[in-house]
Amino acid sequence: MLLPFAFAGQIRRLPYALWSFGTFFSQHLVILAAARAWHLPLKQDWWFYLAPLRSLASIYMAPTGMLILALAYMLIAAWALSALAFRRAADADIGGWIAACAIAPIIQVFAILLLCVAPPRMPADRRLSAEDVETSDRPWWPAAAMGAIAGMGLTLLAVAAGALLFGTYGFGMFVVSPFVIGAATAYVANRKTDIGGSRTALLVAGAAALGGIALVVAALEGFVCIAMTVPLGLGVALVGGLLGRAIALSSRRSPRQMVPGLALLPLVFAIERAFPATISFDTYQAIEVGAPAEAVWLSIIRMEPIHEPLPLPFRLGIAYPLGGEILGDGVGAVRRGEFSTGTALERVTEWIPNRKLAFVVLEDVPAMRELSPYRQVHAPHVVGYFRTTSTSFELSERSNSRTEIIERTSHELKLDPALYWLPMVRWVVHQNNTRVLAHIRRQAERAFLAAN
Repeated sequence: MLLPFAFAGQIRRLPYALWSFGTFFSQHLVILAAARAWHLPLKQDWWFYLAPLRSLASIYMAPTGMLILALAYMLIAAWALSALAFRRAADADIGGWIAACAIAPIIQVFAILLLCVAPPRMPADRRLSAEDVETSDRPWWPAAAMGAIAGMGLTLLAVAAGALLFGTYGFGMFVVSPFVIGAATAYVANRKTDIGGSRTALLVAGAAALGGIALVVAALEGFVCIAMTVPLGLGVALVGGLLGRAIALSSRRSPRQMVPGLALLPLVFAIERAFPATISFDTYQAIEVGAPAEAVWLSIIRMEPIHEPLPLPFRLGIAYPLGGEILGDGVGAVRRGEFSTGTALERVTEWIPNRKLAFVVLEDVPAMRELSPYRQVHAPHVVGYFRTTSTSFELSERSNSRTEIIERTSHELKLDPALYWLPMVRWVVHQNNTRVLAHIRRQAERAFLAAN
């Protein structure tokens, strides 16, 4: 069962084709089975065929547990595809860095096809110089230090290129980059002497930590963003470390051998810029208020400052609502939504007194305020990569002067892998909507009691 995950040995064309295509297309079978089991509508566009599990995030109200399981399966499949690609490359005497291409959406299809047709060849004669020969008494820490420095530097370059040059926060930034960085770190550390698997893993983790600190020092990211990416990025980097060490042990060449792997990053960023990944999703929440619709309506259009308690992530910088003010009456009126990160401008699109208020967002606020020692952080993802497009409040009067409020919101997410970010974003939206509805209920019930 461990056969597809091992970065050791070689594999011939036919077994490689069966394993790789079986792994790749198993993702389609998983999503089709999930959609059928939960009776979920599935949009079979071109993204479904090239990155199947990603399309699961576009299914309306797909369960969060399903998204997390799909993410885990996607990462397991990527691990298997990279390990199989490395072993097929060894059989065909192709540079092992093509294994990094096997995990990149779109590019992986061409990499797999190339490895399926590449004929087996005997490895070229690679004479090792005296300095290349592994010695048992060679200290391991100088090579480890070089690997850590390489990993930290590549982290800065990858984030700067992806965020500032290409303006993408997608699969390339959060999966391909840490994979390549982990592989480069392990390759540099093991190129002259094998420092061992456990030391390599610790080194990759340490280099990732140093890279995160360097991003904060360089004002490219804040502490909260780094913390949110750790579970995904560190896991992928450790698998990349397996690849880098395997490449180093199979052929102790110069660091120039890393060039194909590093060149993959701008290629992935360019593809993501040309084909941006956008996920649209809606939310629905309801609450019952012990007040008539008239009191609830007034609490919505004349909302007092919100002082509901905040979960820890919001106190660390994630945006949360502070209140709202409507300038004018009726359709076309402007609403100012006050948030912890700024003021959103909204236009009223439906105005039915005591029944429904709906508005679209004209200017959204930053999704978060970075926790950083600097006043300004050069992280474009805080603006535009997650935004609310519309909100509505529907009132349904019940008996005994009670009213049900139904809040519906629509959002866009431009972060990928969506399977990783969507559950987080849903939680943030749910917490903010719950906070707003609880405030409206308290304000309406307090006003109703005061009037009676």
